[in-house]
Amino acid sequence: MHTIAVITPVHNASSFIAQCIRSVARSVTMGKFTIEHIIVDDASTDRSWETIQSFAHLEHVRTHRLDHRSGAGHARNFAVSCAQADYVFCLDADDVLFQNSLHTLYQAIQASGREWVYGDFLRCEEDLTYRMGDDYYGHAFTSAPQLLTSLFTGEHFFQQNCLYHKTLFDSVGGFDESLDGAQDFDLFVRFALQGETPLYVPGPLYLHRFHPTNMSKMSGREGNLSAHKDDVRRFYAKYQTHLSLVISPEDQQKIELYLQ
Repeated sequence: MHTIAVITPVHNASSFIAQCIRSVARSVTMGKFTIEHIIVDDASTDRSWETIQSFAHLEHVRTHRLDHRSGAGHARNFAVSCAQADYVFCLDADDVLFQNSLHTLYQAIQASGREWVYGDFLRCEEDLTYRMGDDYYGHAFTSAPQLLTSLFTGEHFFQQNCLYHKTLFDSVGGFDESLDGAQDFDLFVRFALQGETPLYVPGPLYLHRFHPTNMSKMSGREGNLSAHKDDVRRFYAKYQTHLSLVISPEDQQKIELYLQ
């Protein structure tokens, strides 16, 4: 039977991590797969570790604590390295997974034979109140060049709303731990550069919570289109040579016009 590893890095998320863990624990599998929830405390200084440990008795929960803060990218890579799973799904410590999400994604990835599938998510306030009119919804891309052009022209982005084969994750080297943000963007660009196009599964997967200590808010990226373009510009410089081998000259020109 296949296993999905749910990967959750935690740093000072004592107010939220219990809801995150409970949401994964209530996931529906229909007996088709098993779940291991790997939770890595990245040297929290609040009561996150104590809260995490209160769930350690659950059979599917695996807990680890890092002695020194190393960042979410390292925590996720460490968690995946500990996983005994076929598939990976990352879930932030302040987010809440819907009950049927993993089952829906698993069915889709099995039926399609794809390496990578993704869905939508809903945004909410700190108390989980729904933010009306602020939904994320995806697009059914037909090719890796189309996806890459969309990413690098600011038309699309991914968060951790994806299920993918662990072998695909390993083949691109996991998250780039040197980055201080947009690590998911970088990871999925590398998936696409390998020719992988995700299957879009319409429907929300989880609640993405907004609160004062959001990483995106603290870094100044929340709702900041200029900051997002700066990130894209940085990644374009990083991958320009690789992109030129995949996308058309016309699409490359379109990207460069956007980034001016």
